[in-house]
Amino acid sequence: MKESVPVEPVLVKTEQIELSGLLARPDGQPERGLIVALHGGAYTSGYWHFRGGNGTSLLEIGAALGYWVLALDRPGYGASRNFDTARLGLVSQVELLFDAIEAWRSSSHCAGPVYLIGHSVGGILSLLMAANVRAGMLGGVDVLGVPMGYPPTDAGEEVNSWLPEGSHIPVIDDRQRKWLLFGPEGTYDAEAFKHDGTCLSPMSVAEYRDSLAMPASWAEVLPSIRTPVQYSLAEYEAIVLTGWAALDKARGLLRNSTNCIVHLQKGSGHNSSAHSIARAYHLRAIAFFLECEALKSI
Repeated sequence: MKESVPVEPVLVKTEQIELSGLLARPDGQPERGLIVALHGGAYTSGYWHFRGGNGTSLLEIGAALGYWVLALDRPGYGASRNFDTARLGLVSQVELLFDAIEAWRSSSHCAGPVYLIGHSVGGILSLLMAANVRAGMLGGVDVLGVPMGYPPTDAGEEVNSWLPEGSHIPVIDDRQRKWLLFGPEGTYDAEAFKHDGTCLSPMSVAEYRDSLAMPASWAEVLPSIRTPVQYSLAEYEAIVLTGWAALDKARGLLRNSTNCIVHLQKGSGHNSSAHSIARAYHLRAIAFFLECEALKSI
């Protein structure tokens, strides 16, 4: 499988917003559709494009397997970092992201199904999009690091203490990043940690407040989802609850999804795309999308 495919910067314009990001084109295979990758809070689209020694970039892997892969800088990041902060709540972002996907598909003439892969806050948004009236365009959703709850630990207290008086939360330092977002030494290497640090960006308080409040809304939101969902939690999570109790809760709430799979991602902290298992994680997501495609014809 060839994975040295070009990855290029992209701008997606709608009537309301201009979003930057990264784009990889299908590499000489029948086009299978579009994978839209949504990064977590305080990050940018570069999160999905660490070119580790074993081929870890989601963009390169997806393109090599026949997908367009569009990793967007979500509203409030990248080209839209100066966007009206009053419109950066999660409900507003859902509509802005749907508009951006539709605009990009129209300009690129990509007619295949749309799949979402979301990490952390990007995963929350992916699930909110799957519960939206516009979810008919979605063929499947893969999320990792979405909270069913937050742990009553020092890590949980630190996360809850970050709300400032201003409009944005400053990026965390290396000590906090290693403690909260990474697994034990040996589950990632220095180059991955270094790349991860280049993707940091301040997070809006509006996005942060909504994310902290989401677990209380899942009982209403998740049962409305019909779209296939693969929901994963990392083994070494520090900032959200992990383990099979949380996974079973998610599976129960996603009971109306036409195909719900839950998975405990071994060997990883919260930022799985920067760990040694990143390639396996990305391939698992794409395998799920392939399964969604196959099941539609049965």
